[in-house]
Amino acid sequence: MDETGLTSRIKRRIANHPIAAFLIILYPVSWVLFLPDLLGKSGFGVIPVDIPAQVGILLVTIFGLTSVAFLVTRIADGKAGTRTLRRHYYHFRAAPQWYLLAIFGSPLVLLLAGLALHGGSVLSPFGHNAAQIPATYLLNVVLIAILISVWEEGGWMAFMTARLQKRLGPVWASVVVAPFFGFVHFPLFLVTGGLIDNARPQGSHVIEYAFYLLILFSVPVRILITWVFNSTGGSLPVVGLLHASIDTTASGAVLAAFYPAVDGRLLYVGIAVVAIVLIAVTRGRLGYRGDQPIGESQLPTSQAAPA
Repeated sequence: MDETGLTSRIKRRIANHPIAAFLIILYPVSWVLFLPDLLGKSGFGVIPVDIPAQVGILLVTIFGLTSVAFLVTRIADGKAGTRTLRRHYYHFRAAPQWYLLAIFGSPLVLLLAGLALHGGSVLSPFGHNAAQIPATYLLNVVLIAILISVWEEGGWMAFMTARLQKRLGPVWASVVVAPFFGFVHFPLFLVTGGLIDNARPQGSHVIEYAFYLLILFSVPVRILITWVFNSTGGSLPVVGLLHASIDTTASGAVLAAFYPAVDGRLLYVGIAVVAIVLIAVTRGRLGYRGDQPIGESQLPTSQAAPA
């Protein structure tokens, strides 16, 4: 077979199996992009430079997830498909409550969990450290959303989940995506500060943390993100803020300043409760309308209240 024939055959395979192609290309590309972090002083110490984990995350989200999603979409769906995918990145038109939910929902969930377990004493740090909220929380949410989360969700939500939910429904699509979403971060477990502030799991704890952080906790997060994406007509800016809010709320700086007496893992327990409620209230639809598939042409010009 000549080179032209081989290229055509590969393109047909990608067009026929876009999700499988996305994953097959994504993991090698992403893990190669994590190499600077793994080889640096915070990783295996092969090179005498301390490379922040955020460098690898930024490279993976832009040159891994985003590039691979657009490459596969271009081959599978042509220029019309890439235009549709691109629209999600600048779909800012969503009702204000969705932005408020995206930015403040996660800290509110953790606060409610803390109140349920510890009572009103958990409110004191907010009063003492209120001046830190703009710099410690809000600025971080916006920066992470712009630099990382929007691009990350372009691959996991706008590309993969949006395609899967047409066949599996939004709940099962979210469940299927969750372990793939978590597993792409696995190299960060080998980097100090990669996924655990100022530390990394050792020995058997690697498997334990991988299960909890990359799989178990990922499922309710993916369900929540799917609901927000569908309910806003496919707004990646809103979804990116939500994802950044979850990451920032679970960070060491925010927990130390505002939730010193609260176990940060309660955030994910709270999100799991919210996910179960959403599945029940929406009867598993999570804002998805089968007669108007996400990823097709129309994006609503206005949004209703949360479903």
